[in-house]
Amino acid sequence: MKKSLKICICGLMAAVLVSGCSAKTESGSAGTESSSSEETATSAESGSSADVSSASLNPGEVVTLAEYKGVSYKPASEEITDEEVDAEIQALVAANPTLKEVDREAKAGDIVNIDYVGKKDGEAFEGGTDSGYDLTLGSGSFIDGFEDGLIGTKAGQKIDLNLTFPEQYFSEELAGQDVVFEVTVNKVQESVDSELNDDFIKENTSYATVDEYRKAIREDLEEMARLEAENQKMADLLQKVVTDSEVNVSEEAVQAYYDEQYQSCEDMAQMYGVDTETVISSFFGMETEEFEEWLMEMAKEECRIRAVINAIAEAENLTVEDADMQEVALSNGYDNVADLIENYSEDIVHESALRMKVVNFIVDNAVAES
Repeated sequence: MKKSLKICICGLMAAVLVSGCSAKTESGSAGTESSSSEETATSAESGSSADVSSASLNPGEVVTLAEYKGVSYKPASEEITDEEVDAEIQALVAANPTLKEVDREAKAGDIVNIDYVGKKDGEAFEGGTDSGYDLTLGSGSFIDGFEDGLIGTKAGQKIDLNLTFPEQYFSEELAGQDVVFEVTVNKVQESVDSELNDDFIKENTSYATVDEYRKAIREDLEEMARLEAENQKMADLLQKVVTDSEVNVSEEAVQAYYDEQYQSCEDMAQMYGVDTETVISSFFGMETEEFEEWLMEMAKEECRIRAVINAIAEAENLTVEDADMQEVALSNGYDNVADLIENYSEDIVHESALRMKVVNFIVDNAVAES
């Protein structure tokens, strides 16, 4: 499946306007997100854009460029409430319950600690033996009948479970075979909410006290809120400039972008061993025709964005320098630009760096509403 450069670097806009930079395919083209089966068929017949990276094409002509200096925006709230901090802490507590040993018969939802030996024709089979295993009854972790067979047992009890492996079991030697599991129940435990105290924090985090953890959680949430607000500001400002500009997009660039994105869906389908319609339905929640229409609009919007980016860069003499390329590489987990280009192509990395530089220029010259 094709990869995408981080949205914050490559797209710098809301998800609906994601740029769609992607890794090179075997044919040398890139992949991302676009639209319409009819256009795809036309493109395939003409051969016009299928083998051309959209990042290398002129996206279109800007007829009227909107004002991009002094654009106003409403700052997003970065406030973190005590309730938000408490919710994060309670999520940690809920995810790490305490197991309490009980002196009663096991029931669904209990955790039984067991030793077991699985035998076929009186001989233990490979992978069928374990000791001190904590099994949650009702989890569906074992084959049918195993967990149900332990409901009603008590600590210290031994029981033989006569079971049959499913016909479609991954092990051919065991598929459909009758076996016996000799099980010893060591203890029956129930899950109870843990108590939030310093000992719990020490056991489940890298912090020593509840106060330390609470402070760290608040700082993390504040940083996340700051980044989200910054990304939202970038997205809103760029969208405002693009919306207010008049652009005649290039049909060739639109089709190339569309083809790349549709190809990404087909590659994903091949990777998962399903058809493209299944990928579209599962990942996008759309019928194929609806997805294709949406994707074509995405392709047109992406070309409008690229055209505006190019127009601003030309007007302000903004050019991509080595430092800009390096920033894109670092932001996407690469130590150097060469490795990034090897995986994505120079056109894509250059376009991403230019977009980042232009958006930063718009942001630096923007005016916050009071």
